[in-house]
Amino acid sequence: MVKKNILYLKRGIEMNNNLVENFLEFLQNDKKLSDNTLQSYNRDIKLYGNYLDTNNLDAVKCNEDSIKTYFETLKEKGKADSTISRNLASLRSFYQYLHRTKVVNDDPTTNLESPKIERKPPKVLTSEQVELLLDQPKCVDLKGYRDKAMLELVYATGIRVTELISLNLNDINLENGYI
Repeated sequence: MVKKNILYLKRGIEMNNNLVENFLEFLQNDKKLSDNTLQSYNRDIKLYGNYLDTNNLDAVKCNEDSIKTYFETLKEKGKADSTISRNLASLRSFYQYLHRTKVVNDDPTTNLESPKIERKPPKVLTSEQVELLLDQPKCVDLKGYRDKAMLELVYATGIRVTELISLNLNDINLENGYI
């Protein structure tokens, strides 16, 4: 009886690992996700796989309650709500994949709600801090003039840094004074 349980446990771990590897290959090859996103999914799903293995659970047989228990353990370990929310998004994607590939009949994550994430207001610089920031680039060479112009433009217009660095000369209308 003990040998049978050990054999089942080994098969369960191998099955979980195979499902995770297949899912990650799907994300990389079919979904063409960025490396950063793939690393996040990889980390989240493997953490879940470790949880399953440690608790002798099979990903295919997990239900909503067992997944809720997993998230409770993450919370007990001090994980932030934003981390738990990202993990839930990863597991949703994983179980949607398993459902589409007919590995599971039902997606156990369908009714799970993401934790509410507290949004903190942005910190605003004081006028003294703004002056210090704008005085940093020294206009002693072309690089200094460039940096000063960039900071002044960002501060005066609220333009995003990504918009600033993608500006082209033909985006600037000096005659009418706008970009």
